[in-house]
Amino acid sequence: MKTIINWFIAPYQIVRSEWGYFSQIKREESTSKEEEMRIFQLQIFNILLLVVYSVFFVTFFVYIGLIFIVKWYALSGVIVGLVMMKAIKFIQENRYMKRRDAFIKNDSNLIKS
Repeated sequence: MKTIINWFIAPYQIVRSEWGYFSQIKREESTSKEEEMRIFQLQIFNILLLVVYSVFFVTFFVYIGLIFIVKWYALSGVIVGLVMMKAIKFIQENRYMKRRDAFIKNDSNLIKS
């Protein structure tokens, strides 16, 4: 049960840790204004990613409730919600996290494999 709950809240935990990482980078004296602007852009991206994830997260549970009312027709909403949440998690974990530092420093050599 804990694994399922962790799967659903993982994007929220990642964004929370990202905000701590961003504030740490901003406090460093070696951070330029250009890097601070990129950090701001990543913060906006994280907010928007969480908004989209939250929409699918809420609708997932709404469609679970609708299964009891409209039967199997609501199952399509549950499936779409799960697929979209998985896609958002994939983007966040496998694409965004590997390219974050390269984007901040504007150096393509920093992209992690």
